[in-house]
Amino acid sequence: MSLPNAENKLQALLGKHYIDSNWRLALKAVMDAEGDVEMALNAIDALMQAASCRTGLKIRIPARSQQAAQL
Repeated sequence: MSLPNAENKLQALLGKHYIDSNWRLALKAVMDAEGDVEMALNAIDALMQAASCRTGLKIRIPARSQQAAQL
């Protein structure tokens, strides 16, 4: 999946809750992995660990829609 396609799908799924700057590092990490799933998962895990250490961070994940299940 190309970066523009991934961004479009995220925007479609999250609607008004999509904020590009919030997704930039995660998308870059996945795109930099270039098809290496383990590398992508490790990069996302590192981002998750860093984010979980920030005080005041609130993670809001919208309920999974029917459209998300089709990805």
